[in-house]
Amino acid sequence: MKLIPYIVYLALIALHTVILNDLICVYSIGINLTAFITMAVAISKSETTSLWFGFIAGLVTLAGHPELMGTCALMTALLGFIAFHTRERLNLESLYSKLLLVLTGVFLHNAALILVANRSEFFYLLFVIALPGAIYTTLLAWIYFLAREGRLTFQKIRSVF
Repeated sequence: MKLIPYIVYLALIALHTVILNDLICVYSIGINLTAFITMAVAISKSETTSLWFGFIAGLVTLAGHPELMGTCALMTALLGFIAFHTRERLNLESLYSKLLLVLTGVFLHNAALILVANRSEFFYLLFVIALPGAIYTTLLAWIYFLAREGRLTFQKIRSVF
């Protein structure tokens, strides 16, 4: 197992959490990059790798909020574990099945974070932040999976313009 890609993923999560999250939010709806990268690792790597990466990514995500850091690490590790076993049991060769897995996983991760942080306004925040955030993250996942499969390349983008 090579560690360099995972360190880059964690640095990207930290950069997103500290700097980029406020810049790319649309009306308090943001990309859940932690859940997306954890699920991308779970789709392509082993169970142990996805479990440990999810745990460490959860620690990195809420390092600024120590009261929620352990809970987020546990939820993100569980997300990686469930995404891996979903990949094992289902056929994820189709782009749409991967996007549906990402949409469901990110929505459940957002809902769990909202439940832990704000119990009083849970149902309101579920439809105002969790669902649109999951859709926003799925759009990013769509671009990522298109580029990964070779359907979206620099030359194809350049030919449009």
